[in-house]
Amino acid sequence: MRRRGLLAVLCALSVGACPEDQAQDPLDPDLLIALSEAGGDGRGEALTGRYITVSEVLECDCPPRMGVDLCGPAGSAQLIGIDGPTRIEHVDGWLTFEPEVTSLPWALSGAVDRDRSFVLGGISGLAIGLFTVGMYARFDGEFTDAGGLRGELAHRLLGELPDGRIDCRTTYAVRGEPAPDA
Repeated sequence: MRRRGLLAVLCALSVGACPEDQAQDPLDPDLLIALSEAGGDGRGEALTGRYITVSEVLECDCPPRMGVDLCGPAGSAQLIGIDGPTRIEHVDGWLTFEPEVTSLPWALSGAVDRDRSFVLGGISGLAIGLFTVGMYARFDGEFTDAGGLRGELAHRLLGELPDGRIDCRTTYAVRGEPAPDA
């Protein structure tokens, strides 16, 4: 039993020390910070622009809160604004992704590579009166040959809401096309 506890501590402290059955959480805060600070080899600024993104819920374990089904169409996708206009900035291997219309202000940043794939991470928070909710998010995707983007965005909401504690996750399939005014 003591060996298992030591393995769990080592796993938590160092990437790659986790046995197969104790893989690192893809939304681990330290990993998200590392992803958000990483740069890739995708040079230039060609991917910068305004995109219209849409999402589809792939997995969700969020319970209804304050009268809102967080897994439904008017749920957390609307809260975090991934169905709508998004601003993307690309500068020499760095990419930022920031929805323009959102109840919970957030942005992701990270690496974009020459093959147009990207891995972004970020941690954001929102104060609601005396309550605070953190959002831990990761977006793995790619830009398409047609000029759009696609990928999988996962997030975790963690904190306190007026009706109690929240700790849940949602994964979305996200796709986007350049905005008509871009």
